[in-house]
Amino acid sequence: MRIIGIDPGLNTTGIGVIEVDGDRCRHVHHGVARTRPDASIAARLMALKDAVRAAVVEWQAETGAIESSFVSVNARSALALGHARAAAILGLAEAGLAVHEYAPNLVKQTVAGYGHGDKAQVAEMVRLQLALQRAPTPSDAADALAIAITHWAHERLAVRL
Repeated sequence: MRIIGIDPGLNTTGIGVIEVDGDRCRHVHHGVARTRPDASIAARLMALKDAVRAAVVEWQAETGAIESSFVSVNARSALALGHARAAAILGLAEAGLAVHEYAPNLVKQTVAGYGHGDKAQVAEMVRLQLALQRAPTPSDAADALAIAITHWAHERLAVRL
């Protein structure tokens, strides 16, 4: 099964795809979708939705995982993140995928063993878990792979329980 992980952001959205076979997973793809800050909000959201949908099709993902919202002190940042999340969720749903959401701290806890780890720690643990030569970059793509790994881990646990 292929899982696509999405780390939403209005400027940069991370995309990571892993392939799962039982207790093993391997790296398939990672990258980012970027929008132009000078474009209208509608154009940026359409671009994100289309990029996510295109990644699902190109990499033949069968299920999707996305980072859930978190409370931010900055209302403008929280609103922009909410818009980006909605666009990404629509891209996944439009491609026919089920969408699973994971809190940022749960992703860090699952991948790095500590719910408040920094981006470099998460990227290094993703590198180790996927047997990559280098940590995936940029950090948005590493986070997207971490989200996909989190979905795999939690689905495995749910099946065993």
